[in-house]
Amino acid sequence: MVNTPTLAKRTLGAKLRRLRETAGIHVNDAAAHAGVDRTTVQRWEHGRTAPKAGIIRSLGGLYQADNAEISRMTALAARSAERGIWEGAKVPPQLRALYEAEGPASLVRSVELDYIPGLLQTSEYLTAAQAARVPLTREAAEAVRLAYHQRQKVMFSGGQRPRLQFVFGQSALTYLDGLPEVKVGQVARLEEVSALPGVEIRVISGLHAAMDGAFTIIEPHVDGLGEPFVSLDSADGLRYVEDPDVVSYYQRAFARVFEFATPLEEYLK
Repeated sequence: MVNTPTLAKRTLGAKLRRLRETAGIHVNDAAAHAGVDRTTVQRWEHGRTAPKAGIIRSLGGLYQADNAEISRMTALAARSAERGIWEGAKVPPQLRALYEAEGPASLVRSVELDYIPGLLQTSEYLTAAQAARVPLTREAAEAVRLAYHQRQKVMFSGGQRPRLQFVFGQSALTYLDGLPEVKVGQVARLEEVSALPGVEIRVISGLHAAMDGAFTIIEPHVDGLGEPFVSLDSADGLRYVEDPDVVSYYQRAFARVFEFATPLEEYLK
């Protein structure tokens, strides 16, 4: 298990926000109770920083949280102070949350449309994809490549990994026809990963429930320190959704896409 301080802060922040809102307490009143300004409370609730255990217990009392919930929050605060494997890496903060969470998860489900998912890419495919995107600085492009190697090493270099389910559009494979120097190795990589225990890869070949855009669902281990969340792709990075009702929608959408997609082995025949 790798440490996930970023995920711990995000989970703690979401709990604090939900408890405060359920109790009907304004952020200004929570700040006054904790002896801080409202900006600090907002930073806690957005998962940027974590309050100390004493403040958690004080706010828990104000929000009428039970002892079990307060204990879980103090455990999250302790976890948030640990150093994760992505700490200090040249990875944008919004990506760090996803990368930290996926390694120790119980289940990772990812939908892509025109793109081979990052965990399945060869380095040659990544280079070709970078050339097609809006250009990055040399330093930023190198940081992406380093993160790519580290991410795959965390997921596939022995040890326990989560169950992995990938679905992507057939266009992602069709585009490989124009990249003969990339295609053979990339298809071989897909077949190699698909053969691993606990990994399923399927291809979308028609209208589907995820046409609005790519997303990844992270299901943490049931250890009381995490809740399912969704990362949504956009042109300027990722954003995260933690509201249980919205996460449930994406879980249903993924199940429907996965049900009707074609297993990779059948598609490649």
